Amino acid sequence: MAFQNIIDDPGQNNGNGCPTYAALNHLGWCGGCGGCGGCRRGPMGPTGPMGPTGPTGPTGPSGGEPGATGPTGPTGPAGETGPTGPAGEIGPTGPAGETGPTGPAGETGPTGPAGETGPTGPAGETGPTGATGETGPTGPAGETGPTGAAGETGPTGPTGPAGETGPTGPAGETGPTGPAGETGPTGPAGETGPTGPAGETGPTGPAGETGPTGPAGETGPTGPAGPVTPAAPVEDATNPSNAVDQLNLLLANLRAAGILEE
Repeated sequence: MAFQNIIDDPGQNNGNGCPTYAALNHLGWCGGCGGCGGCRRGPMGPTGPMGPTGPTGPTGPSGGEPGATGPTGPTGPAGETGPTGPAGEIGPTGPAGETGPTGPAGETGPTGPAGETGPTGPAGETGPTGATGETGPTGPAGETGPTGAAGETGPTGPTGPAGETGPTGPAGETGPTGPAGETGPTGPAGETGPTGPAGETGPTGPAGETGPTGPAGETGPTGPAGPVTPAAPVEDATNPSNAVDQLNLLLANLRAAGILEE
């Protein structure tokens, strides 16, 4: 019998809406109405096992309109850098671009101070002799140095052959008689006849061929060089614009000093 039926049956309740003890006893349990006082509540029994979950009810209607998007929160700290991936293959080299136009040359900067002279390097191999340049103009003659000592006289060359004897000339006029010489101890001489007239002197015969020249004597010592007048100094050229002017000034000074001919 259901509990509600006991409550509704006048024979099963005590008139105030509570089931009688007999009705409860018939059921074997107390309804727990708390109004009849005819039963005693025993201790609460253990919680029974949870029944199976009922089916999910239909989803209720959505709430109001979505709220406005909140402000963006602060950026979190950057994570650690991951390992570098392997390098990809190198792509083919692109074609070279066209060469751009050459820019204008900058102004020549001032010449820096001359550096110290470095050590002399080893002599290189002698290059081939270049072509002989044209002979420059002869410089002015220096003053004549003192005459060196005379060299030893070379030996006399052999005498050339005698020339042919010329024809006998006509007899010359008779010259005056010379003084008589002393008489030798020879026996008595006969009378001396008169001396015949002397013949005329014949023409001089042709000169003989010149004999070979004897060896030259030793060369005497060279005398000291004559004094040379130095030319006026010329400053070094500092740039291409004054190089020609400085060169012309140097040539003029050399001519003035007599080192170059006018």
